[in-house]
Amino acid sequence: MRRRRAFTLLELIVALALMGSLLVGSMLAFSRHRKQLSMADKQLEAARVADRLVHQFTAQQGGFPIAARGAVVGNSGWIWQTSPVGSTSLATVPMQVVRFQIMEIDGNSTTPLVAVDLVKPARLP
Repeated sequence: MRRRRAFTLLELIVALALMGSLLVGSMLAFSRHRKQLSMADKQLEAARVADRLVHQFTAQQGGFPIAARGAVVGNSGWIWQTSPVGSTSLATVPMQVVRFQIMEIDGNSTTPLVAVDLVKPARLP
């Protein structure tokens, strides 16, 4: 009886196919991880920008804008937007809820990065 000393061609092909599928799976997972890490960094930066803009708007004479939109200075492709969400009253004071968002514009798509709902006194007529 003859002793086998090497792998057969079929065994080598199966081993290469397994290693290739492991490599492809690892690269896909790494790519997804990098994309999620990039999005998390953008969201953290957007939260900082939103905090800075809310402070600037509340310090202005006219107060916080409602139903407005503008470019974020220093971050190309980012915009801020405010929109009225609803109204409520606290004790007897009428309040308005305004959503403040920082969004990223990529071609035709808009990706929300951060959104904050703010409550401010409603303007009386």
